[in-house]
Parts: sequence; C-alpha cells; structure tokens
Amino acid sequence: MRRSTAVVIGVAVLVCAGCSGKAESADAPQAGSTATSAPPSSSAPPPAAKPTPAPKPSPMALSVPMYQRALTNVEKVLRPYVARVMNAKTVAAFDASRAQLAGAVVLERSELAKITPPRGLVSAHPQVLDAFDAYAGEVSVNLAKAGETKTGCGLPKGVDVRLYEAKTGVRTAFAGLAQSVQKSIGKGVKFGALSVPAKPAAPAVIGGRGENGDVFQRSGPRGSGSLRITNAGADIVVVVTASNPRKPMASIYIRANKSATLNGIRGDYWVYYKSGTNWDARNNRFTEDCSYARLNRLLDGSYSWSLTLKSVAGNTTESETEAF
Repeated sequence: MRRSTAVVIGVAVLVCAGCSGKAESADAPQAGSTATSAPPSSSAPPPAAKPTPAPKPSPMALSVPMYQRALTNVEKVLRPYVARVMNAKTVAAFDASRAQLAGAVVLERSELAKITPPRGLVSAHPQVLDAFDAYAGEVSVNLAKAGETKTGCGLPKGVDVRLYEAKTGVRTAFAGLAQSVQKSIGKGVKFGALSVPAKPAAPAVIGGRGENGDVFQRSGPRGSGSLRITNAGADIVVVVTASNPRKPMASIYIRANKSATLNGIRGDYWVYYKSGTNWDARNNRFTEDCSYARLNRLLDGSYSWSLTLKSVAGNTTESETEAF
C-alpha cells in the first residue's frame, strides 16, 4: 500500500512596524499628488531657422573725376538732340526734335539717379536730379508764346518768327537746366559747356525798324503842301489821307526822337499815325505793341504845317482809331 505525503510549506511573513504592507513602486504616485500621463506628441518638430543672408555691399561712391565723367557723358548724349532742335527748318520738324530731346533728358536723369556721388556732393546730387525734373515744365512755359499764330497786333505770325521763338524757348529752358546743375555742384565740376547751344539768329522783323524819313507809300498827284513832323515818342508811321487811312496819299516812317518833312501834299487831308515795335519792312507794318490814332483836325494842303507827336501844335486833339 502506497503512502501519500503532504508537505505544507509555510510562508513566513516578516512584519515591519510602521511600514505599509504594500510594496512600493517607483512608478506609483506619491501621496497627495496627482498622477498624469502625457500623450505622445503628434506635432512636427519646429523647422530649422533660415540662414541670414549676407548683407549686400553698399554701392561705391564715385570720385570727383568719375562724377565729372558721368556728367560729361550726359552732355555728350544730349548734345545731338539739342542740335536737331536748333537746326529744325519747319515747325513740324521742331516739334518732333523737341519731343526726342525731352525723352533723352528723362533717360539721362534716370541714369544719374543710379550713381552714388562723391562724399562732398551727397547733398548736391538730389538738386542735380531736381534740375532735370524741372526741365519739362520750363519748356512748356517758354513755348507758350511760340505756340501763338498771331502777333500782338493780331497779324499772322511768320513761320520764321515762330521757329525763332520756339528755339529760343527750348534754349532758355536747357540753359536753365545747365545753370541749375552748375549752381548745385559748385566750381569743382562743370556742366553745360558742351551741350548748351548758341542763341538762334533773330529774323529781321525782331527788333526791326524803318529808316527815318522813309516815304514808303505815295499815290495820286503831288501838291504844294508840306508837313514837318517832330517825334517825341516811340517810332511811328504818319499817314496823310483825304478820308481813309487804308488809302493814303503818303506814308512816312519817323524814328523816336527824330524829325522829318513830308512834301508834295495835295488838297485838304487828315493825319493818322500808328506806333509799335518789330517793323515788318516787307509788308510795311508794325507787328507788336501797336496803337492807332488820328488828329481831330482837317489840315489845309495849301499850307505848310508842323506838329510834334505826341504833343500836337495848337489845341488840336487826337482820337484812337481802329487798326489800319
């Protein structure tokens, strides 16, 4: 008969006074604290900082000789444009050349704006650019008179006069540009000597005057009457006529502060006179600053008379008249 043996294994428990009966875990929360578990981060890591670009080098300032060379190059570019304006033979050719010059001035201004001036001209350089900017406005002002097709006396203005006034206007504006640049940069740098044109030749009518005592019109038979004229004012033309100053018996030119005598007058006559400037010898007329008047007395052609203009001998008065 077999025997069964049971073995009871006793477990000894060591009890420590003041100790918890539970085993401590390093992961267990401490009393009085709250245990939280952070979820795993789902965001991407921050991007790496972009490298800071290296600073661009500052433009190098020109030396004074280099700055002078830049201005000289501008003059060399503009000079042929200016020459085309001054050599234009027609109003249409002038207008086309003037527009080309204006465009060239704008382009050269933009080129100058790109350079860095010498240290001593830092404050002057913006004034140089301002002078170029002002050119277009100066041309417009100076060409206002040239755009008129009639003279100050209401007569058709000749093409030669219009071209002269137009060219003078552009030259004045361009010379003003050069003077403004030169004033800005001072004596150490030059601008204008190569590109500013000479003054255009004035047509004969500009500042034109007749010859003193010149009888340039006469009609009808001669008589025995005479008229001695002393001119105490501006240049005048004296006209003697039986009625209509547009149909004179004779016309004579008297310069300022001069005297002359008109002989061979026949019959009774009226005395008209006109004054002005810019005498047009081709058409025998003043073209600017015109005024017209008549003596208020009919003169007897059988006598010799003398009068002083603007002071008439005796009590004779004068009246303004329409143009003749």
